[in-house]
Amino acid sequence: MPTPNQPRTLTTVATLAKELELEFKGEGTQQIKSVSNFSSATKTDLCFLRSSRYINQLKQSHCSAAIVPLDFNEVIPGKTLLYSANPDLSFVEVIKYLKLYKGNSASGIHSSAIISPTAKLGENVTIGALSVIGERVVLGDNVRIGTACIIEDDVTVGANSTFLSNVTICFDVKIGNEVILQPGVVLGSDGFGLVYDKGNWEKIPHLGSVIIGDRVEIGANTTVDRGALDDTIIENGVKIDNQIQVGHNVHIGENTAIAGCVGIAGSSIIGKNCKISGAVSILGHLSIADDVTVTGMSTVVKDIKEKGTYSSGTPLMENKLWHRSNVRYKSLDKLAKTVSNLEKNK
Repeated sequence: MPTPNQPRTLTTVATLAKELELEFKGEGTQQIKSVSNFSSATKTDLCFLRSSRYINQLKQSHCSAAIVPLDFNEVIPGKTLLYSANPDLSFVEVIKYLKLYKGNSASGIHSSAIISPTAKLGENVTIGALSVIGERVVLGDNVRIGTACIIEDDVTVGANSTFLSNVTICFDVKIGNEVILQPGVVLGSDGFGLVYDKGNWEKIPHLGSVIIGDRVEIGANTTVDRGALDDTIIENGVKIDNQIQVGHNVHIGENTAIAGCVGIAGSSIIGKNCKISGAVSILGHLSIADDVTVTGMSTVVKDIKEKGTYSSGTPLMENKLWHRSNVRYKSLDKLAKTVSNLEKNK
């Protein structure tokens, strides 16, 4: 996430193409001020075309320029086209170049912040109103702490990390460089560890911590529990969406992306470069190989040992059909026995 700056007023298509190292066809002097979707674009907006199936929307748009795939071979009157191998990525680069992201413009340390005298703050650290920085906390250079954040004792935060409002980091958590934590994130709360004895639940003390690698982003209201004995680990480049539960002792490999409302039970291991879609449930003490995609609403009940795409969710269907299918589903065991008996009697 860029440090908030004043946005650029105007640039030209030719300048953008040079900065992004893209070829273009059309009017290079056309001025660009911002980015937009097709329906709300104005003459000074840049759009992007992910797929040719949206070409009619591009033709009808008021934008004067668009980023398109390299294999796009149509000419659209009145539109300057910039050609990219990855239009989505180029669009992000345009946003950064134009400094369109506003973010929190506050700087310095707010007078209401409470900072332990034993804390060590790097250069150019920002701490928002009502935030609390505990004993022996270490904040790297250019760290930005938002409003009402709690950083408990012995936490380490790497350089260029940004925490938005109401983030809670429990004691002894280690966080890498360039980490982004969205509002309401909690790192290092106790995991769900209990022992049942004579009609009562006894809490298991959690002695581990949470370790977050570099360039990790964690979405709003996501919780990552500390380990019972070993640490909960999230490796470099992991992207975690909103409202996700990461249980104690979970290990998530590099560059894995996890969409919203996923639940990961304790001690599961997810490999590198995985894609976990929304509302997936992952049972505890499982292992998922590298380069695995799990589609939405699936429930992972056993180890996944080979890379590939896996599904278990039930697709939506018309209600009456679903009821009929459910009745048939309940009859599958009886049907299987009938088929087995028929085969035996051949």
